[in-house]
Amino acid sequence: MKKGKLMALVLAGALSVSTLISCSDEDWVDEEPVNQETVAESVEETDAVDESAPGDTVSGGKVEYVALGEEGVMDENIELASGGFVMEMESALDENPTRAVRRSTKHINQTVGTMLDGTPLPEDFYMYRSILPEQYQMAYDQICKGISNGEAEIVMNVAVPQDVISDIYFSVTFDHPELFWAGPNVNYSYNQNGIVTVVRPEYYQGSPEAFKNDVNNSVNEALADMWALSNDAEKVKYAHDYLTSTITYQHNNMDQSAYSGFVWKQTVCAGYARCFAYMMHKMGIPCALLTGFAGEAHAWNILFLDGEYYVMDCTWDDPVNGQPGAYYYTYYNITDAQISKDHTRGYNGLNISCNLPQATGTRCNFQNYFGGNAYGTNFDAIQGVMPEQVPTNGDDGYGNYGYDDDESGYSDDYGNDDYYNNPDYYEYDDYGDESDWWNLLDPSWTQDDWAYTEEGGYWYIYDEATGYIYLYLEEEGVYGAMTEDNQENVYWLNAETGEWELGNY
Repeated sequence: MKKGKLMALVLAGALSVSTLISCSDEDWVDEEPVNQETVAESVEETDAVDESAPGDTVSGGKVEYVALGEEGVMDENIELASGGFVMEMESALDENPTRAVRRSTKHINQTVGTMLDGTPLPEDFYMYRSILPEQYQMAYDQICKGISNGEAEIVMNVAVPQDVISDIYFSVTFDHPELFWAGPNVNYSYNQNGIVTVVRPEYYQGSPEAFKNDVNNSVNEALADMWALSNDAEKVKYAHDYLTSTITYQHNNMDQSAYSGFVWKQTVCAGYARCFAYMMHKMGIPCALLTGFAGEAHAWNILFLDGEYYVMDCTWDDPVNGQPGAYYYTYYNITDAQISKDHTRGYNGLNISCNLPQATGTRCNFQNYFGGNAYGTNFDAIQGVMPEQVPTNGDDGYGNYGYDDDESGYSDDYGNDDYYNNPDYYEYDDYGDESDWWNLLDPSWTQDDWAYTEEGGYWYIYDEATGYIYLYLEEEGVYGAMTEDNQENVYWLNAETGEWELGNY
């Protein structure tokens, strides 16, 4: 960051207003529509079951197989699925190479998911977001909100260099399996300074509401049964057993989304991992995707359970030639040391999974917790019911609820509406005790970074990242922004909307 010398500041003339772009559902990108008949026909092409696989036992007519998670040893005759994690990020110079990113004090609110009873998850629940610097958390929040609303173009108001946008974008999609409509790919534009100006996610055809309704209709009964279990370790096992017993490993054109696993019962590793993370989130158990290499690009999970981190690979615990009705626990709640024999975090330049904690937990692995002899879940024996929703301030149309502070004891920050009148976004009111006017545009700025002009009676700073000179009129409490080359056009920050408006103050 460096300070620049201001020329004469012109504040005259009625000028037009420039506002940020927002998009409607009509702007969703053109993904090929899902052909349900093709998907149904593809089931017949799945690998035939090998009835002679060794290691099985019969108990009460049910075939059961146990491969201890403690040891992580898989029978050599078991055929594992061949990966299936894909993603692509493309970039291009902005049509307006001089387009700048103007910082805003109206920080984008984080999308806060909810547990099954509507309880908001805490803001530090999301593993990837928690390890980002504060400024990049702001960019994460903006992208998350944009995807949540199905925005075709997310015009950035946080300065993000090209070399970190992939880490931020995929941190969002690895943290949030409930964004069923988000495809695996994304493109973005950048300006001549290498700052990202616009992010354009890929979406599957449909609306967020329709996707959520389909998933709720498919998985709510299973979630209710999970909720009825006595502890988190039992809930984790239920989710593992539910997914490995109901999903068939099968490629389709939504196989990177949890939607394909829950609704069609067919998916690949990315879908298994997102389904598992979604079920964990609904129980309030922190969980995220891990991506890396396991013979090829692959996805699995990390979860935080009873004070310890574990890794879980539901895909590889659902072998393509496994015994019908069998349950496998080779990759159930094991450590990174155990899974490292065939899984490596990070692949093809995306290494954000390497930054998450190492899994070293042992208390809740299959051998230690269940003694190696608690086989598959008896789903018929569980009679769960959906929990009552907690008192809320409303519903955003997607089944997400805000918390009523008077009833819950939660902070009023939960349940505040965002610009689109959706609740369940976390409001950033300030940056803590040290926050003041000098760091509201960028939390890393200090008052010493600003210069003061006695003649003009304002503070100013040159932001190298965005290419803008920012002004602060202390008596009025107003921010301005202009380029050094064009100081006649000054953008003034509307404190209520968080948008920069070109014209007179």
